[in-house]
Parts: sequence; structure tokens; C-alpha cells
Amino acid sequence: MRLKELRESRGESQQSLAMKVNSSQAMISRFELGISYPDVQTVIALSKHYGVSTDYLLGVSDIKLPYTKSDLSEKEQDLLFQFKKLNDTQKEKAAAYIQGMLDK
Repeated sequence: MRLKELRESRGESQQSLAMKVNSSQAMISRFELGISYPDVQTVIALSKHYGVSTDYLLGVSDIKLPYTKSDLSEKEQDLLFQFKKLNDTQKEKAAAYIQGMLDK
């Protein structure tokens, strides 16, 4: 869980975080030490508070806030769908081509 890292990056105390997510300082400490794990509602409250995905908060993903379908235009969604059909070599070539365009 990345709770301590996120909390410290904002300069928050355990007590102030606890008040914001309807918990206690002792529970925040237990979460950070890995002694206890937050319930679903607390995980959601923490992810909203820090503006990160629950997967990122829990250490399941390194993507802080993944794109959702609603974040992308129809054309962008179609391009991603097409990209997923490519094999690894084709994906590398496409990524290199895009990077080349961005570097201009």
C-alpha cells in the first residue's frame, strides 16, 4: 500500500488524514505499517482524497490514474483498440513512429 508515501508527499499528518477519511490516527498508522487493511469504503475515500486509482493506492498498479473510456474521444478509443490488435514487434514500431513525431 502506498498510503504513507502519498500522505507524506502532501505533508499531511496521520491525524489530519484520519479526520478527512472518517478514520482514526491509530488506524492510519496500522494501515501504513501493514498491520491492518482498510475496508472498501476507506480505500475509496483515500483514493479520492489523493486523486489516484484504488489499484495505485493498494500497490497493484504503477499507474496513478488510468484513462477511462470517457476521457478519450471516439477516434482515440478506436486507435487504442487497433493498437491492441498488433503483435509486440508492431507495437514497438508504432510507438517508435509516434515518439519520432513527438520529437520533431
